[in-house]
Parts: sequence; structure tokens; C-alpha cells
Amino acid sequence: MPTRENSVGYRRNGKKQACEPCRKGKLGCDHGAPFCGRCVRRKTTAKCIYHPAPMTRGRGSPTGIPALQQSPTDPYGQSTQFSSPPASATLNPPFFSPPQSIPRDALPTGPPGCPKAAVQTTATQTTNTPSSTTASLSSGVGQPKGPRGAWKHSEYPRSQKFYGPTSFSAIFSENDAKVNRDLLDIGEDKRKHPGAWMYGEPLFGFHRPNGPTAREKQTLRALWNLPSKETCEALVTVPQSLRCPSLNFRMMRHCVTTLWSTFGSELAAPRPDKPTLEWRETGEEPPPLLAISDAMFGNEEMPLPPDPDDGIEWLNNFTGPNIRFEMMGMLFCFLGLAYLATQDWDPVFKHPDNHGRDRKQAAWRMKECANVCLTMCDYSETVNYLVTALILNIKRLETGCTGDETYQMRRLHGDMVTTAITSGLHRLPEHGTTKVTPASEYKRRLFGNIYCNDKIQASLNGVPPLLTRRFCDVQLCLDLADDVLFAPPEQLAEAIRELDADGWNKTGACHEISTFLRARIQIHMIREEILELALGVNVDVSVVRINDLHQKSQQMFESLPHQLHYYDESGISKNNSGNLLYDQAFLNLQHLQNKFLIDRVAKARGLENGQGLLNTAMEMIDLSLMFWSKRDQLMAHSHGFDWIMTYYGIPSAGVICVELLKTSSGQSSVQISRSDAIQKLTLFIAFLEWIRPTDGNYTLAQRLRKVVRQVLDYVLDIAQKEPAPDVLAGEDQLLYDPMLGVGYDDINDLDWLNTIDWTQGVWMDFNQ
Repeated sequence: MPTRENSVGYRRNGKKQACEPCRKGKLGCDHGAPFCGRCVRRKTTAKCIYHPAPMTRGRGSPTGIPALQQSPTDPYGQSTQFSSPPASATLNPPFFSPPQSIPRDALPTGPPGCPKAAVQTTATQTTNTPSSTTASLSSGVGQPKGPRGAWKHSEYPRSQKFYGPTSFSAIFSENDAKVNRDLLDIGEDKRKHPGAWMYGEPLFGFHRPNGPTAREKQTLRALWNLPSKETCEALVTVPQSLRCPSLNFRMMRHCVTTLWSTFGSELAAPRPDKPTLEWRETGEEPPPLLAISDAMFGNEEMPLPPDPDDGIEWLNNFTGPNIRFEMMGMLFCFLGLAYLATQDWDPVFKHPDNHGRDRKQAAWRMKECANVCLTMCDYSETVNYLVTALILNIKRLETGCTGDETYQMRRLHGDMVTTAITSGLHRLPEHGTTKVTPASEYKRRLFGNIYCNDKIQASLNGVPPLLTRRFCDVQLCLDLADDVLFAPPEQLAEAIRELDADGWNKTGACHEISTFLRARIQIHMIREEILELALGVNVDVSVVRINDLHQKSQQMFESLPHQLHYYDESGISKNNSGNLLYDQAFLNLQHLQNKFLIDRVAKARGLENGQGLLNTAMEMIDLSLMFWSKRDQLMAHSHGFDWIMTYYGIPSAGVICVELLKTSSGQSSVQISRSDAIQKLTLFIAFLEWIRPTDGNYTLAQRLRKVVRQVLDYVLDIAQKEPAPDVLAGEDQLLYDPMLGVGYDDINDLDWLNTIDWTQGVWMDFNQ
């Protein structure tokens, strides 16, 4: 990216200048700015300057050059160097080198006209010097200072990407290519400004969505919807149920604090009824929020800097004056999820900045703003672990608003996996090979969460998983509390030494994120093997393999620390409440679903009569109903009850319904307590009726409620009219089917729900 101090000029023949080391050595220069790639690799950036008159002799340095004679330094007093995108991988870990970010401090990093604010950090407090906005208001959007329209020809460093050993350039940078390394160097690729005309005039010309003016307007529109400081602080502290590896509370609180301490006057300024977008055309005063917009556009010009060891310094890389689009998008996601987790009667919805929206409408508006931030990242080709976390949380927010059936959910899932792999999250360094830092643990937690999410997506939709351990190094995060991660290095090192050999804490504590995430990852490792049997092509499924998988799943679950189990050693549920009750029950549900899916595979292949499947379904629906029966204790988690119903309740209820219908016709080959099954389904209907209209899966809940009620009505009616008829061998009997009107002999029990067209049929009239 050309800068004012070290811009690349042109020679008389019209070609770009070479830097002094390359010119004197008669070497090919890639004309990178502020330092060329060759000087970066040779660590001679202190000498890498573009002399405006290289053939002119003089006693002193040319005007404007001395500032670049010193190598830039990072906040820790060390010399910082650019690192090239990894063209291939090294051998530690095998065939992989994790992406290295380019240090921001190597270049001027403040937004246009807004110098980088000094950030003082301590273990407990961060104080930011508000950046000046006077000069930035008159600058272009994301445009470097200089001649008007200079951004059209500017070049910027690309985000680092993962390249494996089979990549196109691997042979040029592997260990065997050490001889004449400079000759084998294929150089670095740069990116243009998002608004540049790459291939002539674009289709929409000046009004193209990635043009500077359009990007500014989109960003200002999103920032205008940022809630007040009062609302943000309330949402950051209240929803304890939003514990997620990718939305760390410490991170969110730090983001809110530094955002208001840096841009407090701009955020506190009165906002008009509508965002001011046409100020350039009308000649009005620039909107105050333009300072934040300019800061984010300025910060996007450089990739995410390297992660320091200190937790607060790591957070400062992308918050406060260094706020980036990906972090702003995550803040919007957090606020949207917090809205969903808030009860409908909460006073936060009466605040003027909410404009009368209910919980789903408020959450959806935050999701739209987060989408704007993700779009800005796409335009600038920004790829890193924060962008991955942003996509994951947009996905969470969308499913909370629209449910799990939309095609957009599948597209978001694919984007999330692609970004995670491109960022190298699937090949993080092993524990013990690198220092444990808040940033390194955040990445492990993030990818572990994505891995689990991928198995949930595959199970819910019956599609192949996109992340498997054959190609991904799925590591368990350390069982550490968040406060310990952000503690002084000595305290963090002591906490790590106190963990057992497997990485669990020895105190019996259930940390908000790490403890249960470790267990979830192990459960979904078993899920991956189950999905291979259920969805694989030409897979050999035998009784021995089914039994081995059952045994492996049970042994893994029993090996988890005792504080994670919902039942005690005698099989009685523990007398817990609140977050611990929710986490233990939810973890047990995930284990039961593994058993459920194994039994489904066995039943589908004719390896058992379905008794095991029915027993597991009865246990699953029992545990699912617990969330509703103890809803007063779990009210903070009630926003996720519709998802529990969809993911765990529907499959188990479907199996019970089918077996009830078979029993009523005398065709069932399993033992089932008819009264117990009817009672459970009756309670399940009540659970479905309790789902609120503002819940994402409300429509699906009402559809299933009607189906289950029809099954119960039929079973109870036929029992009152006459006893079940005898079934003669070889006799075909037509059973009542509330959806299809065909006998259950003609369809597989396991595919019962899949045969329902949820969108068609007169039976879908809920008003009848």
C-alpha cells in the first residue's frame, strides 16, 4: 500500500522505481510499499527506501526520507518484519505452517486523518485516548492520503491464507528448495482497493455496491443502529446464557468499554430519525459516526496483526481505535443474541433506541448490521479467525430468528467452514509446541465449537459433515477459566501446571466455556463415526461394529469428570439448578442422541427390532421435557427451548408415535408402555404450545403439535371403539396415517418424519 512517506515513484521510462538495496544489487524488485518483499524476507527493511533521485549525490538524506531509516518497532520494543503469505507448509506440524499476520505497526495504522490513539493497558483497566475526528471527517472512505483518487491505483497486503503441501507453490518454498532461494521466490500478491475498477467500468458504475460512497453509506446505516451505551452495557452483563467460545464475555465487555472511551462523543451525539447518508451530495455537516466508519476503513487496509501474549494487548489489536469490521460485526451479533435471550417484557425493548421492536425484530436488525460488517470484510478480502467467528455468530443469530430449515443456513455453514480452513484453524500448533496465550486458546475453542456445529448441522439435515478428523487436527482446549487466561503470565503458567495429564482441572469446577466444550468435542468425535455409518456410501455395517460403537460412546461418556454428569452413580438426577443444570442436561442429551443415531442405523440395516431405539427415544423425550417442567429455573435459557425441541424432541417423538400406531394395530414387535408413551406425548404437546411466536422454530413446533395430536386422537379413539384386530401372517393391513394415508408397513419407521411435507396439505390449517 503506497504511503506518503515511502511511496513508489516512476522512472523516466515509465516503469516503477526499485528500492535502493534492489537497485544497487541489480535485483528484481516487486515495488511493495512501504517495503518490498525481498527486503522483508532478508530483514533489511531499515534500508528499503524508494529514493526520489537515486542518481543524485548529496551529503544528507533526501527530504522526507529520514523517518524511514529506522526499522519500525512493535509495542514490545522488538523489531517487526513483514511475513509473506505461506506458499506451502513446513514439517512441524507435518506439512503445515500456520498463517502469520503482518504487523500493523510496520505501517501507519490510523484511519485517514486520525492518528492511532495510545492505549495504556493494565490487568484490570484499559484507558484509551480518544482519536481526533476533525481531520478524518474530510477524508475519503478507506482512501490513503495523497492525490485525489489515489486509492484507485493503491495496493494493499492480502490476508494470510493456509496453503497445504499440494498447493501450486509448495515446491518453491519447501525445505528442499533452500539453494538459490531468491531465484525460486515467486513473490507476493497484492490486492486492489475494493472500489477500484478491475476490468473496465463495472456494471453499476458509480453506484456499484463496493464503491467508496456505497460502502460508506452501508457502514453508516449499520452504525446508526448501534444501541446506546446504557443498552449495550445492560445487554453485555445480563444474558448469562450466552456463554459461547466465540463470544467471550471478557472480549465483548472490552469492546464496548474501549469503543465508548475512544468514540464516546461521536456515539453520544444526538442521532437524527434516519441516518445521514447524503451529506456529501447535500453539503450538510458530516455525521459524527463517520469517525468510526473512517477508523474501520483505515484499519481494514492491513491484515490482522500478530497476537501478543498479553490478553489485553491482544484485545487492543482489534478494539478501541483499532476497531475492525469483523469485531464490530461480532458486537452486533452479541447484542442480537442478547436481545433473543431477553424476556419479551424486559424494559430494554422500551428504550427509544429500539424503536418499538420486539425481541425477534431487534435481534434481526442486529443481524442485518452484522451482515454489513461481513460484507465489508468480503469486499476487502479480509480472512482471519475473527471473520470465522463472525460468520458462526451470524449463523447462530439467524437460526434464532428464522429457524433451522432455511437454505441460507446451509450457505452460511459452508462459508464458515471455508473461512475456518482458509484461516488455518484446522491445523493449529499442538499444545506444548507453542506458548499458551489467550489468543491461542481462543482459536482452539473457536475451532472446537465449529467442529461441533458441523456435526450438528450434518445430523439435523442428514447431509455429510464438512470437517472430519481425517483432514483436521481437532484439539481440546485446556480446562481453564477465562479469568485465568487474562491473568498475569505467572498465574496462567501455574494454572496450566495444575491441570491433569488430559487437560482437565482437578478442582471439580465447571468453567463456563472450557469444561463443557471439551466434553462436547469428544461427544461429537463419536458423532463423526456415527455419521460415517449413517450417511456413508458402500459402508460395511455389522452387529460387531454397532456394538463396538455403542461401547466406545458409553466409555467415553463415563470417563468424563463427575461434575459433568446429569445423573449420579445411582442413576438419579442431581439436585442442581441454573446454568449447571442446563449444561449437564444438555450434555446428556447430546450423548443420548449418539445412542439414538446408532440405534437408527442398526434398525435401518435390519440388525435389531427397534427396542433399543424406542428405549433411547423415551429417555430423550423425558430429558427434553425436563427443560419445560423446570422452566422457572432455566428461564435464562428459554430462548433455546425451541431448538432443543427441534433437534432432540422431534426425532424421539416421531419414533414413539410410530410405535404407538403399530401397537394400536397389533403390529409392534417391541415392548412399549402405552400409557407412559401417551403421557409423554401429551406433555410434549404442551411443550410445543409453550413455544413463543418470537422463537425461530415456532412454525415448525406448531406443525409437529398438530401431527402428534392427530396421532394421539387416533390411538385413543381406536382404543375406545374396539380392540386391536388380529393380524394374520401374510395379510396386508392398511394403517391410519394422518399425513399419507398409507400403511406403515410400506414405509420405514426411521423415515417417518422425512415423508412429511411440512408445507402442504389441508391438515396444515392450524385454525381448525
